Amino acid sequence: MGAGAPRRPGRRLAAAALAWLGRLPASRPATALLVLVNAVGSIWGFWWYRDQLLATPAWQWPVVPDSPTASTLFTMVLVLQLARRPVPALASWAYLVMIKYGLWTVVVLGGYALRAGFVDGEAALLIASHAGMALEALLYLRAYPGSLRGVGAATAWSLFNDAVDYLAGLHPTLPGPEVWGLAAASAPLLTGLGAAAVLHGARRARPAGP
Repeated sequence: MGAGAPRRPGRRLAAAALAWLGRLPASRPATALLVLVNAVGSIWGFWWYRDQLLATPAWQWPVVPDSPTASTLFTMVLVLQLARRPVPALASWAYLVMIKYGLWTVVVLGGYALRAGFVDGEAALLIASHAGMALEALLYLRAYPGSLRGVGAATAWSLFNDAVDYLAGLHPTLPGPEVWGLAAASAPLLTGLGAAAVLHGARRARPAGP
């Protein structure tokens, strides 16, 4: 195809979709809508964890409901952004765990679906919603980066959470024991991936030195 040939409709549509997504963080109505979506998703997520929370001592609860805690932090970041009172350290934390647990759920449930040969409705909903968690974090990270200090604290907490999840058995309920290894191996890797993404954004936002 020559340099002057028109792009295919599929490519034009993809380019338009990417451009539209890139403009979302600058839109206050879109951000307000995401506050509502993430708040509702967080409430549903804590409800999904209800049996595990009831079976766990209350002092261990901070490391149990991983995804709803992440979406709650992100909701707070969006509210602060709307109020024009951003807290970059909190944003770093929220971005990292949104990317990590969003992708972790896609990997674990996707891996289980490949092994089982099918995916049920709840799993499909969880995969789609958690992929959305990672996507929205990446979009807002690009527009409103976090801080370097926040990246360090968030990474340390996330690695601690991985340790207690898979050494003390506090990980989220898995669809089957056959994906335990995938869940345990992917968690710290995705912590690193999330940290790298947030770190890259924070470094890009820093003013150039003299």
